[in-house]
Amino acid sequence: MRHLAKGNEYLKKKQYAEARIEFRNALQIDKKMADAQYGQGEAALALGFIQEAAESYYETIRLDPNNLDARVRVGNLLVQYSNNESLTEAERLAQDVLQKNSGHIEGHLLLANVRIEQKRWDEAKEEIQRAINLDPNRIETQLNLARYFDQRAKADPAGARNFTAEAEAVFQRLIEKNPNSADVRLAFGDLLFANKREADAEHQLLEAFKADPQNKLVLVALRRYYESQQRYDEAEKYLAKLVELDPDKSAGRAQIIDLHARTGRVRQAVTEYQQLLKDYPKYLRGYSRLAELLIELGDLDGASKQVEAALNQSPQDTDALLVRGRLNTLTGQYREAVRDLDQAMRFEPSLPSALYYAADAHLQNNDPTQARLLINRLLSFYPHNPMGLLMMVRIQLNEGRASEAAKTASQIIDNVSQLKLNETALRASRIPAESLPTWESKAFISRAVAYIQLQNFNEARADLERAMQIDQQSAEPHLNLATIDMSRGDLAAAQREAERAVDLAPNNISAVTTLVNVYLRQGNYQTAHAKIDSLLGAQPNRLQLIEQKARIYAANNDQANAEKMLRRMIELDPNHLNAYFALSELYQSSQKQTERAIAELSEVIRRRPSNLQQLAQAYLFIGMLEEGRGNFDEAIKNYEQMLSYEKRSVGAAIALNNIAWLYADKGKGNLDKATDFSRSAITIIPEASFYDTLGYAYYKKRQFEIAIEQFNKAIDRRPSNPIYYLHLARALRDNGDTRKARQAYERALQLGAKEEKDEKKG
Repeated sequence: MRHLAKGNEYLKKKQYAEARIEFRNALQIDKKMADAQYGQGEAALALGFIQEAAESYYETIRLDPNNLDARVRVGNLLVQYSNNESLTEAERLAQDVLQKNSGHIEGHLLLANVRIEQKRWDEAKEEIQRAINLDPNRIETQLNLARYFDQRAKADPAGARNFTAEAEAVFQRLIEKNPNSADVRLAFGDLLFANKREADAEHQLLEAFKADPQNKLVLVALRRYYESQQRYDEAEKYLAKLVELDPDKSAGRAQIIDLHARTGRVRQAVTEYQQLLKDYPKYLRGYSRLAELLIELGDLDGASKQVEAALNQSPQDTDALLVRGRLNTLTGQYREAVRDLDQAMRFEPSLPSALYYAADAHLQNNDPTQARLLINRLLSFYPHNPMGLLMMVRIQLNEGRASEAAKTASQIIDNVSQLKLNETALRASRIPAESLPTWESKAFISRAVAYIQLQNFNEARADLERAMQIDQQSAEPHLNLATIDMSRGDLAAAQREAERAVDLAPNNISAVTTLVNVYLRQGNYQTAHAKIDSLLGAQPNRLQLIEQKARIYAANNDQANAEKMLRRMIELDPNHLNAYFALSELYQSSQKQTERAIAELSEVIRRRPSNLQQLAQAYLFIGMLEEGRGNFDEAIKNYEQMLSYEKRSVGAAIALNNIAWLYADKGKGNLDKATDFSRSAITIIPEASFYDTLGYAYYKKRQFEIAIEQFNKAIDRRPSNPIYYLHLARALRDNGDTRKARQAYERALQLGAKEEKDEKKG
């Protein structure tokens, strides 16, 4: 009972994290305490832990069937999901409430919300009117009526003007009766702002502040308003007033620092966070936030140090695990990234950012299937979450479904507009309000990328310009404008946009790659090297930057230095798959280079280095070189030697796969062994080309259905590779499915395939 009393006291003070702890303490002693379950639901809801809140409310209902408020709370959460199943359950809960108490105002409003989602407008209005009749002076019920008219306006563009006028009339009546109600002024300001009447919205927000200067919601609204208008001094003034009311001074200072970062003063914010952590070394969130800012500046080593400082204090710090997962993804260490993000999800299974970044790691590791599973899970928890929908756009684009991607991006844009106006839905999405402009900008950028794939350049450019207006610090609009300019042959404009993108985000490898592409198209190798060298000055061991150096050398026919860069990558990270494949292609391109490389590698073997990994790599590279020049027996011999030193490394997977390919394609071994070798490679790394090899071996065994299954897995992981579609087409054809075979051939041609011939794996 003491924990319960403390929890309720914290709820009144809106100290929700502390309240949640107290209610949990009470429930550890007595799980059947209904009031503690309800309190935990209230605290969890305020903190955005929607699944936890819903579970607590349902448990409250089970323990106390007469708690009608719990039914209303969980019903309103279900309404946010907008699907038939959730609306049916929400309607059932509303009917339960009204059967037990026909005068329950919130029960009528819940049923009205269900009817609004079902577009049963007349019934919705009737329920709201019933609620008003029960208490004509209740402000919140009148606000529901205003929201009803606002939602009708959004759903009916033809009648939007009339419905908006009706909503305004409700607000005017409320203000006449309650001129000092901050809640009314605040809601009216939101409506006016949504209808692009910024000056009127500002007036209402200031009136709300005048009515209640200590109202945190009003202070937050004013800060958001002025930040959206780029009037940052005024935004900071109201944020400072909000901080004065916050008992946690370190968190309050962090809010002001974050405002500085959002307004482009990232270096200043870094300095301020460093000072904050000197003053408050136990403020864990500060380490992760500082690390995020250092990532923006391209200082990955500095970011890593901050993350480790946080994890040294608390190994289960979810924020730090998330940031370390992002760092590992940025440096191409995808398995390590997934491990950190999985650990974060063990502590909080429905955390949107963990699900998002884990999906990102899988997608960048050419595994869209696993990425899709994670995002479907995220959206099952939070259907309107912009992060989840944005990752779905990326997956759709990765799979070449640009039309679907454009529709999903439009859905995000609409959802963000709704989240700006609906505080409950915003909490349910688990998205911080200050991040909404960023996600809105990303949605416009994503739709622009889809339009680019559809060759719809005018609409793409319009979306990119809109994104730049929303977020002037984003590199992505400039990056994609560079892509458009390059496709049209305007290399000077492409260079300007790509350079601007890299200036804004030197850590964005896509921006760097695009700029290098422009320089290579211009034949401007010296400038390209100079740019990469300047970036390597800050991050000397960044694998993706070294890879760009190798690309520039290779494009300029400097194969010796290209090889040097690729070998350096492997020295830094023996598990970096792209470096092996790039080396293989480089060696095949020049017989002279092949002879020299084999001689060098043979010398490494002759010296018998104590580092067995180096020895294994030498055999692997010789095998790849011999395979490239057609000495298949020698290639197999060297691959087998490599496997005598390593069984579970990336190199071992490549050796196993390449032996399987030579057995299947060149007839150098037993086909049963070929499938065994392929499966062994896949157990180490589920790489697309390894599935293709396995499919090819089954095709040779004339087990077409199994072959088709494996080729589809390869396509799932790398849908832009035409060879996989050619193999699939051949298997479908020989299996008698000519219609699907034709579709696969056509897709291969769309992706640039010319003819089927011996393909080098990887």
